[in-house]
Amino acid sequence: MVTSVMDCHDIPALYGPAMDTLPLMFAIVDASGVILSTNETWSEFGRANGTEVTPNTLGVNYLDIADMADDTTGEQAADGIRAVLAGEQSSFELEYPCHAPSSKRWFRLYAAPFTIDGSTFASIAHIDITARKQREWVLEAAYGICTDSSRTFTEQLNALLELGCETLGSPFGTFSRVHGDEYVFEAVSAPAAADLEAGRTTSINDLPNCRHVVEHREPLAIKDIEADAPDLADPEWGIANYIGAPVVVDGAVYGTLCFYGLEPRTAEFTQWDLTFVRLLSDWAGYELERQRHTEQRDALNTALPDPSFIIDAEGRFLDCLTDPETMMKVDDTDTLVGQTLHEFLPRNTADSLLSTVREALRTASFQSVEYELQAPGGTRWFEARVAPLESRAYDLDTVIFVARDITAHKDRQAELERQRDELRQAQRLNVLGREIAKALQDTQTREEIESAVCAHLTESDLYQAVWAGSRRNAAQVTLGAAAGIDTATPEQISPGEHRLAIDAIDTGEVQVVEDIADVSTQSDTGTDRPLIADHSSVAAVPLATGGTTYGVLMVYASTDATIGCRESDILADLGRLIALSIQRVHSQQSLQAATTVKLEFLTPDSDDVFAGLSAMLDCSFTLERRVPTSSGSSLHYVRVSGVDTERVCQALTETPSVESCAVVETVAENRAPLLEVALDEISASPLDTLVDYGGAVRRAVAADGDLRFTAEMAPDINVRAVVEAIQEGTPGTELRSKQYVDQPVSTVTDFRTRIRDRLTPKQAAALKTAYARGYYDWPRGSAAEELAETLDISAPTLHYRLRKAHDAVIGALFDSGTGPEKLD
Repeated sequence: MVTSVMDCHDIPALYGPAMDTLPLMFAIVDASGVILSTNETWSEFGRANGTEVTPNTLGVNYLDIADMADDTTGEQAADGIRAVLAGEQSSFELEYPCHAPSSKRWFRLYAAPFTIDGSTFASIAHIDITARKQREWVLEAAYGICTDSSRTFTEQLNALLELGCETLGSPFGTFSRVHGDEYVFEAVSAPAAADLEAGRTTSINDLPNCRHVVEHREPLAIKDIEADAPDLADPEWGIANYIGAPVVVDGAVYGTLCFYGLEPRTAEFTQWDLTFVRLLSDWAGYELERQRHTEQRDALNTALPDPSFIIDAEGRFLDCLTDPETMMKVDDTDTLVGQTLHEFLPRNTADSLLSTVREALRTASFQSVEYELQAPGGTRWFEARVAPLESRAYDLDTVIFVARDITAHKDRQAELERQRDELRQAQRLNVLGREIAKALQDTQTREEIESAVCAHLTESDLYQAVWAGSRRNAAQVTLGAAAGIDTATPEQISPGEHRLAIDAIDTGEVQVVEDIADVSTQSDTGTDRPLIADHSSVAAVPLATGGTTYGVLMVYASTDATIGCRESDILADLGRLIALSIQRVHSQQSLQAATTVKLEFLTPDSDDVFAGLSAMLDCSFTLERRVPTSSGSSLHYVRVSGVDTERVCQALTETPSVESCAVVETVAENRAPLLEVALDEISASPLDTLVDYGGAVRRAVAADGDLRFTAEMAPDINVRAVVEAIQEGTPGTELRSKQYVDQPVSTVTDFRTRIRDRLTPKQAAALKTAYARGYYDWPRGSAAEELAETLDISAPTLHYRLRKAHDAVIGALFDSGTGPEKLD
């Protein structure tokens, strides 16, 4: 406890009486929630309201009483106080309603812990916040009225005056305009028996309170005019209390917004009351000012098609003509006539037009100048055509000024220029694309591909920076090759750039932003700044082919350049070229690698056609080969086990996605029947993804509703990227195993030896003779009969030997061991 400077007093003894004087309910509870002490306000509230939440009985458990409350407030209070007593929170606050039958009330509960001699206690206070809540409600109601676009300005004023009368307890509320010495009531809220309505006019001198507000341009609040400001008393209206504020429009006092009564108030007007009235008057002034400017703009816009003006050497409008014999006026109090160019137009535009007017007068010749204006529908361009006017009706130094709308002409010019720029850009990109395609032919790795592309694009001066990346996770990419960036690390890529790159990868479409800064959040630390922070146009180009996306190419346009639709299409083609090149090097790496990575996958409960039938027919399918056709369908050659051939063919034929099913080979010893199944569409398959990444599919089996498949890939392949790509296209697929295996090296000589081993001497002789005599040329160099005669055999024998030789050669190509050729 803090030592008191009043050593002659028992300070702790003063705490209780002091707490009794505070206008809040206060209590102390022990660690279990039992009430140890309360102040008098607590007890009085409990006796007056009979509420269980604030009992006045010492020794009652406050938490138990709160738990028994019918609403959630009691539960929230009990939970919060328990957390405070348990040391889980340093304090707890809760605002809650506690309405009485005749009024609405709100309180704020505050609880905080303290310890004495190692024991924990909590002080609990209930503070009346009804006044604050009522003010919040009033402000929300006023905001709702001011923003209600369905009401007219007069309806909004009437509603605000009614709200003000209710809030301030005033019977009268008026919004009035001062016009000279007249005081015009434009909106009124008054008792039904009062003889006051909108439209009534009186002298400002009859209302000294309003006159004081107008003359001093300051708010005024008086609870008893006769006692506190007798010089402002008025015998005619009998206003006894008053609160009002000036309404200012365009820097001049328009009138007043005030509330008053015919009897003195018992309570003073508060500062909040005065602020509330000022808010209402400020809104009314702003709205009137906005309406006035809108009317002026509308009047000017009405004449914009080809308006004509008479203007003097000072830029002042003398006449506004809609035709040679008609003068256009805005209204009696605010005409365009008499105003200047600078009062209606932006300063720079007005300066230019005034200079043109004076040049026409100085040279006594026709002048013209183009200028732009911000109209409600956007920017519009005009040509001011100015000629000196010689007429006795005006001063000698006057001109006729015709404003001709040339927006459409300007738009056509801009569009033609944009198309010319885009065409030039597209032509340069096409040439660059051919150069890049040529450069990629000799690349051996993905890194070489990305580096070559980045270098060519930046060296062309079409782009100031380029970098390639691949998916790191769902929200980020990993930086690869780059050019045009001095230093770049993955951490320097801003969140906006990450999002743009991921969008391109996810959608498979080029994503373009005109200004990368628009999608990047700037911060003082600079961590969110884009790599190129000079408001560059950026395209995120997916590196995709077929159903596989290898990554993204981020392309930053040169300063002040934009990336158009045609350029975006060319970049998309470039992305596909890069993807095909990556696919090529992956395949080469898989074929040439002495050691490969063997991956085994499982897709349980697969949506694959054969997996579904395997569960239904209790059989298994082993895929031997897939052959896509030019019509878009695909042929699947599968061996089926565990079911009758006729039954499985019937089931396949009845499947909607199957066009046809035929038996290619019947069942034989140690060999299951082979079916040819034509699917009417090529659906996404994980096998395609593996092939796209350069993998060699070794085995694919559908059984018990599951699909199992195995592939071998180059040892440096990004296995994680492959797995994510497969799981993206076929959710639920699992990588079951990964192992490194040695791959036997097969040379051209080995392949030729394998073919010769399959041919008999007679078959080899027939094949060599046919090739030598041009039998396979077109047109043929020799006919079959000539070959048969040369070999001294019959034509049927020749055809038989050639067919067997063809089977041996093609078999060596497609059926070598268990190689990838068996599937693809």
